[in-house]
Amino acid sequence: MAPPTFADVLPIQQLSSHQYALALENEWCIGTVPNGGYVTSAFLMVARTHMSLTHGTRSEPHPINLHLEFLRRTSVGPAIFTVKDVKLGARISNLHIVLSQKQEHNDRWQDEAQGYITMSNIATEEGLSLDTQYQLWPPALPVDLSLLSAQGHDTNYTIRANDPFPSFRRAAQNIQIFLVQPDRRPQPGRSGRPRAIVDQWVRFAPKTPSLNPDGSLTGRWTNDALGFLVDMFPQIVESYVNPFVEEAAIGQYSEFELKTFLESNEPRAKFWYPTLALNLDVKKLLPEEGVEWLFVRVMAKVIRNGRFDLNIEVWDEAGELVASSTHASLIVDASRNMARKGKEKKDAKL
Repeated sequence: MAPPTFADVLPIQQLSSHQYALALENEWCIGTVPNGGYVTSAFLMVARTHMSLTHGTRSEPHPINLHLEFLRRTSVGPAIFTVKDVKLGARISNLHIVLSQKQEHNDRWQDEAQGYITMSNIATEEGLSLDTQYQLWPPALPVDLSLLSAQGHDTNYTIRANDPFPSFRRAAQNIQIFLVQPDRRPQPGRSGRPRAIVDQWVRFAPKTPSLNPDGSLTGRWTNDALGFLVDMFPQIVESYVNPFVEEAAIGQYSEFELKTFLESNEPRAKFWYPTLALNLDVKKLLPEEGVEWLFVRVMAKVIRNGRFDLNIEVWDEAGELVASSTHASLIVDASRNMARKGKEKKDAKL
């Protein structure tokens, strides 16, 4: 059995030349809401499928840029994607895609998210190339991926093995995250590493039984997964408001200590972080069979008045930038995620 990729997670069904269907699944949710990155990957895959089936002669199979706006909370269940060909070009084509789902109270279809995706062929791109020598700053710590695979840790990184809220953050159970060891983190300060940075090496590990029957199989990252990848990481806000929980996730405390803490302090996830808008710029085409490891850096610049930004970069083992992303997000009480009644009224307040 070949290692699964995101194409196995989201089987797209063509309904017509410009409409596509899929079912958003419960195991990819945060609370009751499908993870925004999971939904973003669905948009990427619909765009790729559309160019392959409806415009196959154009040979523009790869999304190279995406701008997505989340208008309302999506839900588990059927979703329809409607594609408009905004511009079909010889090298670049532009698509407008809308995700619609039935409303809970009247069975009418409602637009939940929409965006623009630019399509091209990364494999055949030509033109001026310059070596900008751009690198991460501060530099990422060295890694021994063979040790991470065999032992779950090396000198600088360790696995995030104990998610404190696995039933709430179900989507996070589909990825293996390896974070910087606590004693290897530079101290925050003017000459040190900003606190609002998360570095992680990641592997794809879907928990869907049909893809991974015994839960031990790791998958492979392809470009289809980039939407999910740029929206799946330990939340920076948590490192400020509840550092104990994130420290427990990488084994700094025992399961008993974590259980005791949650019983006496915060028995559930305190916050939910809905994405308002997400931008993705793809720099490199990963192999069709995928890669096992990718490095992701996440950084927030300003967290204020319940709203914050995120900047994400994805790098491969060769030290090449695969993609960059920016998010505009909110910080709201987790109860907002779980309350499904009066959906339109609540969404208007987000």
